[in-house]
Amino acid sequence: MRLSEAINGTMNHSLRNIPKRVNLLVVFVILAGLNSLRAQGFDPGLANQLQAKIDSIRVANNVKGMSVCIIHPKQGLWTGVSGISKPGTPISDKMIFGIGSNTKLFTGVLLLKLVENKLLDLDDPIGKFLPRIQYVDSAITVRQLLNHTSGLMDVLQVPGYNDSVMANPNRVFSTMELMRWLGPPNFQPGKGWEYCNTNYLLGGLIAENITKRPYGKLLRDSILRPLNMDSTFLDVYDSLSVAVANPWQAGVNNMGVPRKSVNSAAWSAGAMYSTSREMAQWYQSLMGGKVINPSSMKELTTFVGSGNYGIGIAKSTINGKTIWYHGGTIWGGYNSSMMYDPSSQSVVCVLINQLPAQAYQVAIQLLATLDQYATVVQRDMPRSLLLYPNPSLSSPKIHVVKEAQATVRVFDTKGQLMIETMDSELEVSQWPKGQYLIYLESMYNISVQRLILN
Repeated sequence: MRLSEAINGTMNHSLRNIPKRVNLLVVFVILAGLNSLRAQGFDPGLANQLQAKIDSIRVANNVKGMSVCIIHPKQGLWTGVSGISKPGTPISDKMIFGIGSNTKLFTGVLLLKLVENKLLDLDDPIGKFLPRIQYVDSAITVRQLLNHTSGLMDVLQVPGYNDSVMANPNRVFSTMELMRWLGPPNFQPGKGWEYCNTNYLLGGLIAENITKRPYGKLLRDSILRPLNMDSTFLDVYDSLSVAVANPWQAGVNNMGVPRKSVNSAAWSAGAMYSTSREMAQWYQSLMGGKVINPSSMKELTTFVGSGNYGIGIAKSTINGKTIWYHGGTIWGGYNSSMMYDPSSQSVVCVLINQLPAQAYQVAIQLLATLDQYATVVQRDMPRSLLLYPNPSLSSPKIHVVKEAQATVRVFDTKGQLMIETMDSELEVSQWPKGQYLIYLESMYNISVQRLILN
């Protein structure tokens, strides 16, 4: 639970059978009007690049499976999957994964909502809401818990923690039980910064003690239900009838191992499960101001310490840009990474059903793909593809002005791939009258244009 953390075709060949996947909806959007492409749907060239990227990363790193969702204001929402849940069962975009420490953002937002309702102040001492706990200074503030400046020892880093938790996989741990394992603090409150799961376990207790309601119910009533997050839940205390991606660790499928002990111990610091789509939509809603008020958002994104940590989210320079992010790992076989680009308002979510894994690195490469695409399109798309004559009176040939080594793909109005070629002439004498999408991709250029045969 630490922070840091991939054609040929005929008229009958449907889009979903193309190895380089093209979003069918995008085809129809482009045919309806190229000028609205950016606002209404993912460009098929970008979708292909993203799918190729996750496929290649998975193969190169021998990853079991991954589910990815990207939201871009000018492109829309894209999901991609690669690999397997178990032999014979491919990953689907509806499968849920453990998100590990990405749970912390939910806990932080719950407490900020209590601040908005005047039930809590971030500068309140935690002793106001919690019983005395050995090695826990009651003068620590709620703010210091949430931004990891409390100085507390991380209970998950206690020697023998994993063995103790997994000794009985069916045991349900309470947070107060885990607090008995604490040792002396690492530094005085406010005198340093260190990522610490204990902070967010105590944060969950504070939310329960203030509201007199179970953390899982607070989570569902305050966040999940209002945002229609029907495939997200807190394990052990909540469950859903949805497919769970099999978790793998060190090459072993752990689906048959009960999750109660490890996830009850992780609780408000790391026990949530979700889909990549709902996690991306969660970030979009939160960062778009639909969950908490501006004052709370300012608190959430006030980054402190060597970890540049706010509340349940951190800040870093990635690919030369400021990115807000968080990672998550949970024993048994899940790794996740969430990234938000404030400049483009893009969201990238990567979920992997394997440990060890580097969802963080995958997310970085996907962000780079988005940035590269945006740069290339802005610079080159207007002059990268020229068709003539267009419209055409069913001319026997259409000429394509393009770069060398550029691939041309043609789709009809049903989204079916008609041809893929690197030639500069298209034989169209046998094509039915109507509209077609001409899609061109080279190393540096991606472009689309509508062809009309009268």
